[in-house]
Amino acid sequence: MTTHGPFLGAVQETLLIPLYGRAVEHHKKDAALRDERAAEIVAALSYDFGRFNGLPSLVGTALRTVLFDRWVRAFLSTHPSGTNVEIGTGLNTRYERVDNGRARSLLPQTRVLPDRPSRRRRAAPSCQSWSAARTRWRWMRAS
Repeated sequence: MTTHGPFLGAVQETLLIPLYGRAVEHHKKDAALRDERAAEIVAALSYDFGRFNGLPSLVGTALRTVLFDRWVRAFLSTHPSGTNVEIGTGLNTRYERVDNGRARSLLPQTRVLPDRPSRRRRAAPSCQSWSAARTRWRWMRAS
């Protein structure tokens, strides 16, 4: 697996905390969630994730992920060909966790952090994504 070094500013760096939280949870014996893709992405990044160890937000991101995954699965159980739109979710891997083979997951990308979209495409290319301004909703008609 090729490793990539994230060259991020302080704000962009916060994208790594939820990703790392899901990877840490994945490796626990009695994990609340399994996220193989998050673990793969963390392993592929040349970064000192140890600085996030012990942060309460690691557990919080895992629990929030479990809750949102449950909501998405409930939606897809009644709308199997539905579309899950992820807004402001950074390096989310929900698509890999809840994919039912029929649904679509769309990740509209904001222009707030311009270096993030290219990193997201490298880390999780399986989701369709496109750029959209946060304050414009034309992207909703794009699909």
